[in-house]
Amino acid sequence: MEEIYLIVLLLLGIFFSVYGKFTVTGPTHPVVAIVGEDVLLKCQLVPDISVSNMVVRWLKSDIGLAVHMYRNGEDDTAAQDHDYRGRTELFKDELTKGNVSLRIKNTRVFDEGKYICSVDDETDFEETVIELKVGGLGREHWIQIEGYRKNGIQLVCESNGWYPEPEILWTDGDGQNLTAQSEISYHQDSKGLVTVQSNIAVTRDSTNRFKCLIQNKLLKKEQEATIEISDDFFPAISSWLVFLSVILCFLIVAFATGIFWIVKQHRDIKELELDKSIKQFDHWKPLVESDWKKICECEVSPTLDTETANPWLEVSKDLKNVKLTRTAKILPDNEERFTAWESVLGSEGFTSGNHYWEVEVAGNRHWTLGVAAESVKRKIEMKLIPENGFWTIGQVDDQFQANSANQSDIPAREIPRKIGVYLSCESKIVSFYSVNTMSYLYTFTGAEFREKMYPFFCTTHQNKWLRISQVQH
Repeated sequence: MEEIYLIVLLLLGIFFSVYGKFTVTGPTHPVVAIVGEDVLLKCQLVPDISVSNMVVRWLKSDIGLAVHMYRNGEDDTAAQDHDYRGRTELFKDELTKGNVSLRIKNTRVFDEGKYICSVDDETDFEETVIELKVGGLGREHWIQIEGYRKNGIQLVCESNGWYPEPEILWTDGDGQNLTAQSEISYHQDSKGLVTVQSNIAVTRDSTNRFKCLIQNKLLKKEQEATIEISDDFFPAISSWLVFLSVILCFLIVAFATGIFWIVKQHRDIKELELDKSIKQFDHWKPLVESDWKKICECEVSPTLDTETANPWLEVSKDLKNVKLTRTAKILPDNEERFTAWESVLGSEGFTSGNHYWEVEVAGNRHWTLGVAAESVKRKIEMKLIPENGFWTIGQVDDQFQANSANQSDIPAREIPRKIGVYLSCESKIVSFYSVNTMSYLYTFTGAEFREKMYPFFCTTHQNKWLRISQVQH
């Protein structure tokens, strides 16, 4: 496989050396890292020309700032996301050979995601996407006896430091799988690592030997703990207690059957009432015409506030379009201006009512849209999530994501050319739609709007416009 990869790089190098172009390549399969260890994200220019006079950006799809930035012949730490400062490095001796690979030190769970390696020489801009998966192998694996339960002994198996959630398997001394009898719970700590705990009630058998096996499928590794219990620990079961239990079970079954027969007559009616009372949107399912009409009736036509625009952004004269440029403008650094993200707010904020606007994103593959609170931090790095005053979705290449604490992908059947944003201050929701298909994408619910909310626009795709368009009823 490596020989084929080298041949392809050689052929590409010959081609691009003839035509004076370059491309950026990286691994097509996910890179796997272990928590606490360093990981290398390979990225190479073809042909292997020097990048000393170019701009090299490493971006992560779910944050607004660069993971690592290199320009003017040196690292630009001011433009780097706070979580990655001191943890990333390029190989300076390799930059003259077109090697822009990135090392991430002391890997964390939250480093997992898709990374964009881009190179810009002011005439060409090329990039590639590399996926990083992070795994954690647990520790402090143990089994202990917790007490008696169901005429048997309650065992507890626990281990922490796992990621992602591991699988847990119980077996007895004969190798029989007991997992179906167990209860499993997971808890994630502040570092994203998972503690797994499983309880099981076991009874006396031929060996009284029980094994707890915990497996990390991503890392293809496992840990196990074994316990052997003396016969003296198991409680004796009397024959009359067994007989009483059988009679009790029979009575419970008979009673449940009678209740089921009575309720069955009303089941169909209750199900019909439930269907009428529930209305649920599906991703990419077209809205009915009446629902779409109600949304469009809340039309507003935002303009862009140049006083908030990042210096790297260009805003059109009619204040309706914005794009990322190759050079920063010299602008007064007022309190309202974004410098941490390539972002800009709308000129008008809202404190009440329902409001709807549309943004054309055709051709732009790196954008974030939604609403932002008036008091959001604009000079420091933070994630664009509701906890920080942002209710947004975004696109990186063909992937759509809702930016929340538990980030979730939005299934994509086709690439939207125009995004609709609906803000309801009364209902405390922010919804997003694909205008071309008149279909629903995602909704933030239960939002607390205690101040003015402004339309929010962000783009990291150079020379690709975001356009505020007129709503077509």
